Amino acid sequence: MAFKRFLALVIGVVLTCTFMPALNSGIAHAAAGPCIGAPPADGTAYAETRQFVDTQAWWMPDVDQPNNSTTNAGHVHLGACIPERETISSGNVTVNVRVILHDNPGKANYVSMVFKTPDSETTVQKCYLRATAKNFTCPGPSSTGKGDFVCTGTCERWLTFSWPISSFNHSGLEEVRLRGYVPQPGGKEMLANFNWQANIQNGKSLSNVSRDPFLRGKGWYTHALYCEASLRSLPLPDGPVSGIWTPSVGLTTHPDASLPATHSFISIDPDFHAVPPNRGTVLWDAAGPYGPEPFGAAPISIDTRTLANGLHKLHLRTSCRDDTLGSTNSGVTVIPFTVAN
Repeated sequence: MAFKRFLALVIGVVLTCTFMPALNSGIAHAAAGPCIGAPPADGTAYAETRQFVDTQAWWMPDVDQPNNSTTNAGHVHLGACIPERETISSGNVTVNVRVILHDNPGKANYVSMVFKTPDSETTVQKCYLRATAKNFTCPGPSSTGKGDFVCTGTCERWLTFSWPISSFNHSGLEEVRLRGYVPQPGGKEMLANFNWQANIQNGKSLSNVSRDPFLRGKGWYTHALYCEASLRSLPLPDGPVSGIWTPSVGLTTHPDASLPATHSFISIDPDFHAVPPNRGTVLWDAAGPYGPEPFGAAPISIDTRTLANGLHKLHLRTSCRDDTLGSTNSGVTVIPFTVAN
């Protein structure tokens, strides 16, 4: 870890000296680093170490609930290389967001980026999901004023968000929220929600966001509302972990009138799109939340010595059963980590 940070510092100094004429004097720039777990499509050279975190919303029936076109809307994913807890001191917050629809009958509308501080919440940018738009752009709406992206099976789109940090009304630990809207047949709506924090230094008054300042993915569905999977051990590891790694996680409902968590699941390296589905190395699979409701957390012990060295993914899923609508809302967060023993 120490060597990695030292090497990143040296690289950052070399790059800074090389490109000094293009930089504003007196502004601190984070050292360049990789995006851990980035899909091949996103080859961006970011200005700081980032992690590709994937969040998902599921609307799928439990084993004893009927499986039909109303109760099964598959998944919607929002994933991005995020500068979680990194310092951004100039320019824009820029993120490439991957959107995946999997067996989802809806017509995807748009993804919004929201800047959240202790006393404001502002939607700064909307990128619409269009059937014919190029990847890594921010399309506007169709002639109907909405998105028009539909999918059979599994489909992927990339959106690029970029907005000035001057739009935050404070400096300090501030929050970025990504929200993906997918209206469903019959008038219901499905949302994937992704909340993370960064250290914004834009010269304004210091005021750190304090309401639930942790990494979380939330599934939202009409009537069921939110179901959330969160990581409380922050910041995310910029370098390899070894031995026994014990992150703190919360797999619970949301306190704003949402349904209670009825099941929680934690696994390493699952692949639910495989045929048959691969559950990975299951660490927890039980009724109820993991951590006390609402918004509680508890440690999970991961013996990295049982894993091969290299990249792995920690899958956190919270399910909130909705007996009124006859299906189950789930929120998923998938965090990459590297093992080196």
